[in-house]
Amino acid sequence: MKRFEDKVVVVTGGTTGIGFAAAQAFVAEGATVVITGTNAERLEKAQRALGDKAQAVKADQTDPAALNELAAILEKTHGRVDVLFANAGVTWPAPIEHIDAGHVRDQFVLNFEGPLFTVQTLLPLMGKGAAIVFTTSCLDQMGMPGMGVYAATKAALRSLTRTLAAELKERGIRVNAVAPGPVQTPIYSKLGLNDADLEEMTQGILGKIPMGRFGGAEEVASAALYLASPQASFITGEELFVDGGMATV
Repeated sequence: MKRFEDKVVVVTGGTTGIGFAAAQAFVAEGATVVITGTNAERLEKAQRALGDKAQAVKADQTDPAALNELAAILEKTHGRVDVLFANAGVTWPAPIEHIDAGHVRDQFVLNFEGPLFTVQTLLPLMGKGAAIVFTTSCLDQMGMPGMGVYAATKAALRSLTRTLAAELKERGIRVNAVAPGPVQTPIYSKLGLNDADLEEMTQGILGKIPMGRFGGAEEVASAALYLASPQASFITGEELFVDGGMATV
């Protein structure tokens, strides 16, 4: 039997990168998957690629009304949520001299408040045996120049993982986090760097990865599926690094 047969799985930020790879893997493991995103074209493309076992819903995790609408759709269509992979987020690097209030506020809204309120809104649909997985980052354990605000948002999310694991244990809901290192996803093309600067950054990062390569989105997805699966039934409050040893070796 497939690990997620007859399960309802929600993947936020499920149109590209880690989120899409996870959605594909959950579908392959028998789940009915609901992906969210804010770009209608990417949602439609992902829906077609994922097939009949998937549903795409346009939902901005920073908008309470959109989250309430998502919850209403899930309740009407599926009646419950068995797994929430709260994956959506952004990476906006900036050195200390270029950080302003908006840079801080916007990243915390997208990377911390969004996942927090997604959980809060969907929690009434989650029962005993459900699982929540956040996407954090290996940078919540490291110091990398230019990544101070981003790393802080992920450290906050890592702390939330512990707190919710304690808070939801009586409901039988496990809460964990997967912490990617550098992964080949479209997020790097969204950093606003020119080709030369992007290549310089890439080579600098490669030098810090003990395994000598970037990870694949599917490798992070596999870790997220494990944390959400029955095989991880005695694991909660943990953060699993998928970073080629970058944070620990």
